[in-house]
Amino acid sequence: MLCFVSSTFPPRYMQRYFLLLVLLLAGSPTFAQTELPIAQPNSPTSVLPPQPASDTLAAIHKLFAKRRRQQTFGALGIVVATAVSIATLNSSTQPSSGQGGGAYGITAPSPTNDGLGIDGLGIGIISIPVLAGELFYFDGYNRKHEQQAKNDFKAHRLSKALKRKLKPKFFR
Repeated sequence: MLCFVSSTFPPRYMQRYFLLLVLLLAGSPTFAQTELPIAQPNSPTSVLPPQPASDTLAAIHKLFAKRRRQQTFGALGIVVATAVSIATLNSSTQPSSGQGGGAYGITAPSPTNDGLGIDGLGIGIISIPVLAGELFYFDGYNRKHEQQAKNDFKAHRLSKALKRKLKPKFFR
């Protein structure tokens, strides 16, 4: 009969066996794990990366589409306002009263009037920088920049400025 008594089994061996037992038991869950089979890219069980939220992509599209519409109507409004003001000033070459002051007190220069006024050319020159500034501002909302913003969103790199511009109304 074999009996493990401390006199036959020295304590220094006991410490080593206890350490070996702890290491074997600690490693047992690791040995029990098996590797999952790697799915082929064209198989239906392949794991796809998470797709971006379609509502956010739709909101980005709505934001860019709205800004493009604002650009169209704003530019058209500036051109129409310039054309109307030029036509109004050119139609009133003579002052309406003896003191001068054609349309809204602005007199157009004429051979009989030496007054200092704004003519159609001056209004055209003033409206050009306004129109150019509007076109440059809204150029950031063209289709190329929209596609870049969508790609940035899919890559989880959407800029903070664009995040600020995405208001709740674009998610409806």
